[in-house]
Amino acid sequence: MPNNVIFYARYSSDLQDEQSIETQVALGRAFADERGWQIVEVFEDKAISGTRLKTRPGIQAMLRRIKRGGIDLLLCMSVDRISRDMEHSSGILKQLRHHGVELWTVQNKAPVNDMELGLRSIINHDMIEQTRYKTREGMKTSVRKGKAAGGIAYGYRMKLEHDDKFNRIAGLREVDEEQAEIVRWIFGQYAIGRSPSDLAIELNNRVPPVPGPRGLMWRDTAIRGHRDRGTGILNNETYVGRLVFNRRQFRKNPETEQREARMNDKSEWVVGEVPELRIINDELWSKVKKRQLEVEASFAHTTTNRLNRAHRAQYLFSGLLECGVCGGPYAVMAKNRYGCTNRQKKLPIAHLGVGVCPNSKTISRAELETRVLDAIPANLLSVESTTSIQDEINKQLSTARKTGERDKERLAGTLLDVTRKQELVANQVAERLMAGQLQIAAFDRLLEDLQKQRNELEAELGRTAIKRTGPPKIFVINPSMYQMAIAALTAVARTGNTEHDEVQRHFNFIRELVQKVLVSPSADGKSPDLTIVGRLASILASMQAFHDYSAGSREQHKNEFARRVRASAFNNINEKLEFQNRFHAVLAEEEADWKRLQVSVVAGAGFEPAAFRL
Repeated sequence: MPNNVIFYARYSSDLQDEQSIETQVALGRAFADERGWQIVEVFEDKAISGTRLKTRPGIQAMLRRIKRGGIDLLLCMSVDRISRDMEHSSGILKQLRHHGVELWTVQNKAPVNDMELGLRSIINHDMIEQTRYKTREGMKTSVRKGKAAGGIAYGYRMKLEHDDKFNRIAGLREVDEEQAEIVRWIFGQYAIGRSPSDLAIELNNRVPPVPGPRGLMWRDTAIRGHRDRGTGILNNETYVGRLVFNRRQFRKNPETEQREARMNDKSEWVVGEVPELRIINDELWSKVKKRQLEVEASFAHTTTNRLNRAHRAQYLFSGLLECGVCGGPYAVMAKNRYGCTNRQKKLPIAHLGVGVCPNSKTISRAELETRVLDAIPANLLSVESTTSIQDEINKQLSTARKTGERDKERLAGTLLDVTRKQELVANQVAERLMAGQLQIAAFDRLLEDLQKQRNELEAELGRTAIKRTGPPKIFVINPSMYQMAIAALTAVARTGNTEHDEVQRHFNFIRELVQKVLVSPSADGKSPDLTIVGRLASILASMQAFHDYSAGSREQHKNEFARRVRASAFNNINEKLEFQNRFHAVLAEEEADWKRLQVSVVAGAGFEPAAFRL
């Protein structure tokens, strides 16, 4: 009988009843009591989709608890509470199996096996895809009929109308005249040459202030938006009587589990005509579009923006500078001097009591780059460090050769597992067809994916089977060439020129070390304080820590040696030498460990960002 049982509960949407968690837990406890089990811990996730895993705190805490051991059984209401994603479900079950934990559901009153979990995950995944497709197609139909498919844009309010059954008709909008006047004012002022920043400042400073979209303070980005994406006040085509839907599609990044937007082809856009919602006339709309193009063209020819379209940093630390007071970006203001953009735009900062950022300090690009580059220590880029790098690389090459056979066994085991899954799914498809049931498209896609995995594994196994002949190659670093390369790197970085690809690669190396620089007012009111955040800070901190440690060890050793001499603990000179040699051997071993630490940081092995004040 299981001694330690944990229960997991989840519901998907914040529109659902929060008591859903209480209901699941109550049913789980009743089920456990019937069998004489004791639920020792309960984990839950509220209003989080089952298609996520990394960003669900409850299930992550549950998995960490299982890894600590001492759990016999995991109980949940149904399989879809654990996950609605095929890959996630399989991975979770593997972890449970590894730690000897059974998965039970209240719904089926039985343990869950691989076959059941796989099939239910496929069906859940297919249901989600069908729901997503039907919802999107329904929204397209609504837009074609002149109904809004999203939220309420600034300048409009919900229109209350009911059908024959007295149900409210969703998606209807009407003009909010008070907000519409603000929209017309924004368009008119922008057309005569005023910037979105000036307009946002004026709206926030009016007495009484004008509430922005969603009741927030006005920002220039809410007005400017993005012309191609149709975002922002100046790009909302509803103001000229057109509802535009399906400009973009959103896909979830499997690594971050965050949605990423991608533009659809214009032929896929859905447009609905809504002349009753027009706020701006065509003449004013055309003037605004013309000025937007002129502004974009002027920026495309300036020295500070000509590389923006290539998404390339023009200066060494472009995009890496941050105000240490408000957290806003530091950017070039004038005459190659950096300053806080939030202060320049006079934007209200929430954590500063909706006040303007008080950081008025500016710093020249030359001074900032010199101070940061000078922070790269000589001992980090010295000849001595090449020995550690060289040894580490050769160690990794040797390890790679030794693990070749283990990789081959792992690949063979994975191939066998994929083959078995393929057979299980194929049998399920055959059974459904023989029973006259409808074919599920997700099964077909799964079979195709499994076949692709099988082909890739067989190809990789074939490459692994090729035996390497001859002695292993030894990697050797030329210290002089290494030193010259580092000198060239810092010299190129100081030029501040990123127009050539070769130079850009040098820049990228430095930018990997320096991930962020905070610029803050100094205590003496002179040149601002700079704080490096990133791998370079970790490297500097590790070397400083070892320097302090080794200095302390040497001092401690010197005192201990003197104490023993005074106490006549050494019988002869050989015992004194032996004592000294033991200390130096221990210190050398510790020094080697610290050098390997530095190498791993230089190689980008994933140190947590640290801060280092210049």
